[in-house]
Amino acid sequence: MYRKAVVKGCTDREGAPACLLRMGLLVPPPDDPTVLVPVSPDVAKAELVRPIEQSLEKQRLDAQAIADSFVPVGAIYTAAKREHTGWATTIDGEQAIHATLAHAVRECREELMTVQPGGSRLSYDLDGLDHVRRPARHRALHQHAVRTHTATLRHIERLVGAGCEVRTLDHVIDPLIIIDRTVAYVPGRIGARTSALEIRQPSLVSFLVQVFEEAWERGTSLAPRSCDPRSSRTVEPGIADEIQRAVMRLLVAGHTDEAIARRLGTSRRTVAAHVSRIAAALRSRSRAQLGYLIATTGMLPGDERREPDGGRLST
Repeated sequence: MYRKAVVKGCTDREGAPACLLRMGLLVPPPDDPTVLVPVSPDVAKAELVRPIEQSLEKQRLDAQAIADSFVPVGAIYTAAKREHTGWATTIDGEQAIHATLAHAVRECREELMTVQPGGSRLSYDLDGLDHVRRPARHRALHQHAVRTHTATLRHIERLVGAGCEVRTLDHVIDPLIIIDRTVAYVPGRIGARTSALEIRQPSLVSFLVQVFEEAWERGTSLAPRSCDPRSSRTVEPGIADEIQRAVMRLLVAGHTDEAIARRLGTSRRTVAAHVSRIAAALRSRSRAQLGYLIATTGMLPGDERREPDGGRLST
């Protein structure tokens, strides 16, 4: 029927298939409603598709308008989340911590600062992570206790040989690693080796740098010859005095030998030996009396002398 209409140029309206009318392939001319004239398939198809395409375009524009309206809201949300929780990223698992630190140290370009409490075991097992590329500077803080610990001295000897500067204190803060003064790593939980925090918030990193610098100024340099584990492990008199004063401060504060040993990174037996010597010197008959005698007999510097209950004594 359509072919005949195309050949003839028109066809009777009566009897025309509904599908040809529905598809727009046959349409009535404006001057004779009794006949139908053929329409090109391309034109008929375009007329059928055009309203659908118009509807789709309107929906596309509506979808784009919705997306655009959420752009400022998304920026607000991202900024708020960054301010609230973006100051630190949690790293869980020793393997993940080790891999993260190894990568961070390899990327160090200017300076690495490390604080390693404990006389017998290095936090986060940093033995393979401390070799900083020159000319980056590496400064490491340890406790005085490492001066008599052979295994740790071997590790420190390698660091010093690679150009690291090492100082020790009677006791140091928790493990701390600062890289290029832009990122810091601290334990995720106190005493935990399976969780760490990566801190990139500038103000927090700057504060931790200041903490390190103040501790560094109070530290005593560990000379290269002192790092040789084969040399005598006798602690210098000045260092021994500092350790004894630290024991006395903690003893006055009421800490047990075990707690003092943890703070100083040494053994409980060593702490007990210090306490015994101090007690003998002061002729103390009990631990409570010993703390009182230390606090009241001037064995500690003026700003460290306090009553057993925490009150300051007059100098």
